[in-house]
Amino acid sequence: MLMRMYEQKKRQIERKRKMETTKNVAAGTIIGTTIGALAGVLLAPKSGKETREDIAIKSKEVAENIKTTVDEQVDTTKEIADKVKTDVKEGLDEMKIKQKKISEDMKKRSKEAKEIAEDTAQDLKEGKDKAKEVAKDTVKDIKENVQ
Repeated sequence: MLMRMYEQKKRQIERKRKMETTKNVAAGTIIGTTIGALAGVLLAPKSGKETREDIAIKSKEVAENIKTTVDEQVDTTKEIADKVKTDVKEGLDEMKIKQKKISEDMKKRSKEAKEIAEDTAQDLKEGKDKAKEVAKDTVKDIKENVQ
């Protein structure tokens, strides 16, 4: 059980690290795309009107790229959350099953111990009764031998 908890914590840390990496990559992509688009538009030898149109077009493209990236990240986050939820539920179910099995084993062993104790008590009683009879017979034999 401790190993399972350790593994779950390890997976959780790994997921956080992957999420952070994904966020960094997404942010880098967005920033790089924006800078590249602006640099391309601003440095291109075009008229002001054409440059403004290009900026508007590139702005829409960048906005769409950002929206797509955010949507992908939201989907990825939901998938990870669902996976974690499923893993935790499976872990809890497994722990409940193991707990039930342990409880049943304990009841069974307790019942077996009680039966052994009862058998031992019965054997002791029978042994005591036999010892009494042997003692009586021995006393009787000694009395007869003495007479």
